Amino acid sequence: MKGSVMAASDDDRDWRAEADMRRLADAEEIRKDPKRLKAALAKAKEKISELQALQPEKK
Repeated sequence: MKGSVMAASDDDRDWRAEADMRRLADAEEIRKDPKRLKAALAKAKEKISELQALQPEKK
């Protein structure tokens, strides 16, 4: 039983490493494309504003 739990954990780590590697490759492509980078940064600012609007006002 222990071996199967360990294998699942190893599989999960391997899957996560593959997914992270793809994200890093995507991020590098975005950094190299000024139009994509500008659009991504604008979307990030928009999302931050939306989230800040949800916060209760400080007294």
